Amino acid sequence: KAVVSTQSTGIGSDSGVVNLYNKDDIYKSNSKPLRAVMNLTTEINRTVFNSSGELLAISSKDLKHSLRLLNTNSLQCVPNWPTSNTPLAHVTSLNFSPNSGYLGVGNTKGKALLYRLTHFQSF
Repeated sequence: KAVVSTQSTGIGSDSGVVNLYNKDDIYKSNSKPLRAVMNLTTEINRTVFNSSGELLAISSKDLKHSLRLLNTNSLQCVPNWPTSNTPLAHVTSLNFSPNSGYLGVGNTKGKALLYRLTHFQSF
């Protein structure tokens, strides 16, 4: 449940909290997270950074629609996605395309969902 980018480390917990640390501070005894994401309430199963480290995707398969995107620059979760109408179901896997233009999401229904991230020009 831990993932590392060029700048940050994200660590997901069994309680649904994801802590984001500066990569250089993670091994210090008194390190404090840059941000504690508490948007999800069940065990974090997947954490993945996009190629630039600008986005951290986090998910839990225990509850339907449990996926959040954290902007690591603003330290805020993307507020307008996913919506209550996004058909995520129980998320089992996720990953970004090489240039972050797409986010692929797999679920327990056996579906692979592909979402275009228009902030990124290239695919």
